[in-house]
Amino acid sequence: MARRKERPKFVHQASTLEYLYCLGDMPKWSQLLLDQNNGNLYNDFLNWLLQKQLFKDERKISIKSMAEQSGYTSAKISKWLKEIYEDILELNELQPQLFYSLANVKIEFYMKYFDGHCTFLSSLAVIPRMYESIDFFFIKAKMGISTFWVKDIRYIIGNNETSVLIFLEGGFVNIYREFALSKALFEGYLNFSDTYQKFDFEIDEQLLKRR
Repeated sequence: MARRKERPKFVHQASTLEYLYCLGDMPKWSQLLLDQNNGNLYNDFLNWLLQKQLFKDERKISIKSMAEQSGYTSAKISKWLKEIYEDILELNELQPQLFYSLANVKIEFYMKYFDGHCTFLSSLAVIPRMYESIDFFFIKAKMGISTFWVKDIRYIIGNNETSVLIFLEGGFVNIYREFALSKALFEGYLNFSDTYQKFDFEIDEQLLKRR
């Protein structure tokens, strides 16, 4: 009996500088977090970071130099940068309205990359289309990648409001592969359950064998 191939594992572990780079890409979200007056131990450090506008030069600064300038230890800074990043993601989940722009369309992003999953709520001036690419650098520390493509778009109408759900896949789209998959599903060569129960590489093998 042939052994089942193991699914490729990918669990991203962000470095301290990666957290800093991602926070520096959207400093207004750090300000949103600080405005909550949540009493966290990192608040004074975060306020110092924003006051000094170090996010603007984050790629030129080291954790060591930040420690020398701020008076906090490198260990504390590393710990706090991770906590600040994770607390922004939590704030986005609990109070998504803070991340919306009134002039834009509310969007729920569902991102996937190997074994990594993430949800982020925000707003865009326009709704992206299928197979378009989206660069979202802030999310790199969470997902290990910053480039995604639109796999699916869904609209939910109810409770006196409309929700737009956009499902993103990490990496770059192979449109030929997506068309081949759609054809195989349409002709019954694959079942829709296969897309949930089988790994992507297993589906790809079936598609290639069919060719």
